[in-house]
Order: sequence, then structure tokens, then C-alpha cells
Amino acid sequence: MRVIRGLILFCFLAVGVSSCFEPPEFAIAPQIAFNKIEFKVTPDPSDADSLIIYIDFRDGNGDMGLSNDFRNDPYHERNFHYEDVPNGRIKAVGTVRQAINKPPLPNIMDMIVTPPTGKLVTNRTRNKPGFGTLPPFNVANLECRDYTTQYLLVAPSASSSIDASYNIVDTLYDQGRSEYYVIQDTLYFERNTNHHNITIRFWQSTGGPFTEFSWEDTFCQTFSGRFPVLTDKTGPLEGTIRYAMASTGFTPLFSIRTLMLDVIVRDRALNQDSIRTPEFTLAGIRIE
Repeated sequence: MRVIRGLILFCFLAVGVSSCFEPPEFAIAPQIAFNKIEFKVTPDPSDADSLIIYIDFRDGNGDMGLSNDFRNDPYHERNFHYEDVPNGRIKAVGTVRQAINKPPLPNIMDMIVTPPTGKLVTNRTRNKPGFGTLPPFNVANLECRDYTTQYLLVAPSASSSIDASYNIVDTLYDQGRSEYYVIQDTLYFERNTNHHNITIRFWQSTGGPFTEFSWEDTFCQTFSGRFPVLTDKTGPLEGTIRYAMASTGFTPLFSIRTLMLDVIVRDRALNQDSIRTPEFTLAGIRIE
């Protein structure tokens, strides 16, 4: 089943300061409202159909949208974790992107720079006293959830988060001869919700209570995504976001079900607003 993350097209109206009129006053946090939802079916059954949602928005300072360059904390993709032994928990830590010029290593690598509260959490951490609630390692879930073996760069400021028990595959040096460690271990991670500025959750019903359908649990996919920077100016902004989600799975999964969507929209300051759509069926919102 082919699942494609949101194919995004945006229509919006920027409202700025002018000598001819007073600009509207909007809250600094985004405010969103449901507009409509459509289901467009392709003639070829092997092609992806599109579920398209229209969201009206207002934002007081116009800081809406993320370009592909927004990859550093707090917009990084994955949270790694430090052990927080005194409090018996783990602590999420973000990353920044670092260019590397040492083949065959990747030319871009996530790097941890935050001073640690303890060691980096791996699949072995679960065996330590107080950390037994961490999920067990499951090779079927590797890279999808819980654990990853991706390369990770550890900056000098975070070097005490690892020791000789970690799989250190290389050591890099900056001009001052400070050491940066490249590790490739089985690291615990969680997806960072702030990596996306639009989050979509699906709810389904066959006549009874609605239950959430998790694309991530079923297909290791998500329809959460990003819309690009909408303006390079600061000031009130309003308009409509058209967000299209493409998949060959909508009809097989939901043709006889009633659906609702939860939508969360964030600005670059991580302020957010959310809506839940009215109940709908695919047949009821189908367009040609």
C-alpha cells in the first residue's frame, strides 16, 4: 500500500501595515478554523487518491511556515535522550545538523551539543535499575520507532554522555583539535513533534465510538508534514492552507467507515492551535 506524506499547496492572503488602512489585530499565536475537506479519486486504481483539507488561519506576526533549512533544535526530526538517574527518568535532547567531509561517513550528520545529565539512552539502558519501562528492542521496529542505528555526532560539550561501551566508529577534530565522536549504536529515540508544523491524526468509526487509526503503527508512515514559509515580512497574516494527503490506502481502509481528523498547526515560535473536523465519509466528500 502506497502512502505519501502531504502534498502541499497553499493559498493565503498577507495583510500588512499600510498608510491607507489600519492592519487587523490578530493574536500572536495562530488561530485556525475548518473550511472544508475533499476526497479526489484518480481514474487509475494503482495511483494514489488525495484527501484534501482546507484550513483557514490568522496569525498576528506572520511567523508561519518552515523551509527545509529548519533542521536544528527545536525543529530537528528525532529526540534522543540522556539518562536522568537522580530523578529516575530520561530527558529528551535535540540535535543540530553538521556538515562532514570524511567519506564514507554521511556528508550531513545530526549532532548533540547539549551538556548531558547522564549517558545517552540505548537499548542497553533498559537493563539498568530504574529504566525497565523503556520499550524492549524489536528489530521489526528498528528505525520506525523506539530505536535507531543512525550515525550520531557527539560534540565536545556532550562527550561525557558516552564511554567506551558505546560503538564509536570515528573521531573527528576541529581546527582547535577538539574531539567529536561519531557513534553508531542502538539509540533510543522519539519523533519530535515540532519537526512538523501541521500534524494530522485520523479517527474512525463503524457505528460505535471513534478510535484513532495510527498510520505510524500500521505502516510506519505519518501524514504530518510541513508547509513552507508564507511571507518574509512581519505582520498580520491570514489565508487558507490547502493540505493534500495522497495514498492508495484510503478507499481500502475507510470506504465503509466514518472519519474525523484532528489538525494541529504551529508557528515558528511553536505556538499552536487545533481543530477537529466534522464527521465525514469518503463517499460524502468525493469530488471528480
